[in-house]
Amino acid sequence: MTEIDHYIELVLATKENTKNIGWLITDEPNCTEENEIHIPFYDSVTEGGNLDFCDWKDQPCVRISKIRWRNDTKITWMERHMEMTQGFFLIGKTPGLLVLGEPTHNRQDLTEVERRSPDLSRMKGYIIPGGCGIVIKKGTWHDFPVSVGPDLSVFILNTREVVDAMMSMTEPAPMDFGDCFKIRYSDTNRNVTLRFPDPRPFVRSLGLLDGICPSGPAVPRDTNDAFYGEFMDRVEVGQWGGRARNNVWVIPIINVESFNLGTFGPSVQPHLNQSHPEIANRGWRNYGNKRGLQRLAKIFQKHGIRCTAVVSSDLVAKKEVMSLLQQLKEHSKWEIGAHGANNSNGGHAGLSFEEECSSITMSLDRLSSAFKDNRPKTWLTPGFSVTSATPRCLVESGVETLLDFVDDDVPFELRRRNAASQAESLVCLPYSMETNDFSLVLSRNLSPREYASALESHILQMAKESRESGMPTVVCIGMHTFVAGTPASSNELDKMLSRLQSKRNISWATAREVTEAIRKGDSDSDSDDEAPAAAIPMQRSVASSSSPTMAVLAIDYQNDFLSPGGFGEALGNDPLKLRHIVEPTRNLLDFARSKGIPVIYTCEGHRSNLADLTPLKASKCATQSIRGQWGNEIIPELTPRENDTIIDKPGKGAFYSSDLELVLQNLSVDTLLVCGVTTEICVHSTVREANDRGFRCIVMRDCTASYFEDFHSVGLAMIEAQNGILGTVTDSKSWMAQTQHMT
Repeated sequence: MTEIDHYIELVLATKENTKNIGWLITDEPNCTEENEIHIPFYDSVTEGGNLDFCDWKDQPCVRISKIRWRNDTKITWMERHMEMTQGFFLIGKTPGLLVLGEPTHNRQDLTEVERRSPDLSRMKGYIIPGGCGIVIKKGTWHDFPVSVGPDLSVFILNTREVVDAMMSMTEPAPMDFGDCFKIRYSDTNRNVTLRFPDPRPFVRSLGLLDGICPSGPAVPRDTNDAFYGEFMDRVEVGQWGGRARNNVWVIPIINVESFNLGTFGPSVQPHLNQSHPEIANRGWRNYGNKRGLQRLAKIFQKHGIRCTAVVSSDLVAKKEVMSLLQQLKEHSKWEIGAHGANNSNGGHAGLSFEEECSSITMSLDRLSSAFKDNRPKTWLTPGFSVTSATPRCLVESGVETLLDFVDDDVPFELRRRNAASQAESLVCLPYSMETNDFSLVLSRNLSPREYASALESHILQMAKESRESGMPTVVCIGMHTFVAGTPASSNELDKMLSRLQSKRNISWATAREVTEAIRKGDSDSDSDDEAPAAAIPMQRSVASSSSPTMAVLAIDYQNDFLSPGGFGEALGNDPLKLRHIVEPTRNLLDFARSKGIPVIYTCEGHRSNLADLTPLKASKCATQSIRGQWGNEIIPELTPRENDTIIDKPGKGAFYSSDLELVLQNLSVDTLLVCGVTTEICVHSTVREANDRGFRCIVMRDCTASYFEDFHSVGLAMIEAQNGILGTVTDSKSWMAQTQHMT
C-alpha cells in the first residue's frame, strides 16, 4: 500500500488552544490574590505561589539544550509521561516549534490499543514565541522541540529517570519502562508518514523573526542582472511550435490553494478582512477547492481541454481534494504543478537562499509522494513572492517551467550562466495579470460575463497577431477554484470555450506541453501522433484544403422582423411574408453544421440606453430593436446551437461597428454563404461590405426575403449583375446537392 504523508497543522500557541495539553507560560501576570506569596521586605516584587499543576515526580532534572535547524520534517518519535509534567522554556527572542498531541490514556471513546498511540486529529505543531514556555500535562504526547530556522536555546525541566534512560541507549528505540513510554510512529501506522510543514514562512508571517538573523551562510549577490535571478541569463527561445507556429497557445492554470487558520487571505468582500480568523473567507476558499474545482474540471473535460493545476502542498492532507486531482491527472491527463506550501505565509519574500531552496524542495517532495512519485515540473511561487534566488533554487530542484516572470505574451528561457545542458535552465511562460481572475474579478470587479469576455478578447487578439506574424504566442489563464469556479463565472467560461471552438489558430495545452514544444524547436517532421496535443487546435472539422474556407452568415432572423408584434410590423410590414424562408434556412444550417462549416448569426439592435443609435436612424423610425428584449432574439425555429457565433450590430451592414471581420479572420474564412432578411436592406448592405473586404459571397435565393417581392428580385439581380460583380446567387437545395460529398 502507498505510504501517505500526513502534515499536522501549525498554530501560534495561546493559553486557550493549549489548555488541553498543558499550561502556556508567558510574561502576562499570573499572580492572583489567592496564590500570591506576601514577603514583607519585597517592595518592588509580586511573588507568585508554586505552580501546583507541576509535578516532577522524584527528582527534577534541569538542563539547557541548543537546537539547530533540520531539513527533515518527519516526526518519527512520540512519547508521553504518566507520572510527571514536563517543562520547555525558550531562552531569548527565537521562537520554536513543539509537536504536541492531547492525552489519549483516559479517553473513553478509544479502544485500549488506540489509547497507546496519539490521535492525529488532536495533534498540532505549536509555535512558542521566544521568551515563553509551556508545561505539558501528564499523558501529553510530544516530540523534542524543533528549530524554526535560527539556533534555538531551550531550558528543559523533567526528571533524572528520563535523562538516564536516553543516555543508556546507543541508538533511538521504543521505550516502555518506568515512566518512559516512547513509540516509533510508523510502528503504529505503517501507511502514514507523520510530518510538520516547514515552519519558517508561517513564523515569518507572524513577525516572530523580525530583527533575528537567519541561520546559514550569506549568499553572494550577483548584481549584473538580478531581475532574472542570481547567476541566471535570459535567453530568447526563437521560432518554435512546428505546424502550430502561427497559433496562440492557451494554458489553463487552475490554482488549488491552501490557507492557514488565523492568517488572512483573499476575501470575497473587503470588509470581511477585518474579521479574525476570517471564518467567512476561509469557508469561501475551502468551498472553492471542493465544488469550484469540480465545476472547472467538468467544463474543461467537456471541451476536451487539459489543464495545469498548481497545488499548495499543504493540501496533501485533504483527501477529497487530492482524490479529485489524482483522477484528473490519471483520466483527463491534467498536469500537476507546485504552488508552494500554502498562500498564507508571505511566500518566499525574506527567506535566505537555503531557506527558499528547502521550502521549494519540501513542497515538491510532498506532492511527489502524494501523486505516486510524479515530481512536479511546473512551479508558481505563492503570492507572487518570487525572489532573485528563486530561479536558481528551482533549477537545482529539477523544475523545468516557471510561471512567475511576466511578459505579455512571449516565453523565454532562464539559463544558468555557463550551463552545459537544458537541465540547467527554466522555460518561463507569461502568467499575466491581464488574464488572471484575481485581477479581473476581485481587483477590477468585472462581472462574470465581462470576465469571460475579457479573456476571449485577449485570446482572439493573440490569435490574430500570431497568424499575421507567423510567430507563436502564449496566454496563461490564471483561475482560482474560489473565483473562476463560482457558478456564474464557470457558466460564462463554458460559453466562452464553446465560442472559441470554431476559431482556427488556437491551441490548448498544459504548461509542460508548451515547454516541451519550445525545447523541441521548429520541427515540421512530427506526425500528429507524436506531437503534443497542443499542436492540434481545438476546433471543428472543416472543408478540405482544396475547398474554399466558408461560413454561413444568417442575417437578422429576429422576432422583430419575422414575428407578429415586432419592430417590422410596427413599421407597417407583414412579417408573415418572410416566414417561407425559415424551413430552407433551417435545412441549410443543419447541413453546414454537419460539414463543420461555422454558422454566424447577426442581430440588428441597440443598447438599452440607445447610446449607439445615430440621430439620422432615430429620425426615420420611432421604434428600435433593443438588445436583450424579445424582439432582438433569434426566432425559436432557428435557435443558435452551442458552437454558433452571434454578432450584435447597430446598423444595417453586418461589418459596421461589429467584430464580424475579426471573427472571420480568426476562422480563416474567405467565402460567405449569405441568407437572411431583408434582401434589399441588411442582406444587400452586408454583401457590399463583404465584397469591399475581399470576401466571396454566395447568396441563397430561397433563404432570403423581403416584405416586397419586387425588391427581393431586383436586389438579387443587382448582386449577380455584370458577371457577379457583388457575388453569386443560387438556391440552397442546389448548393447542398453539389457539396454533399464535402468532408
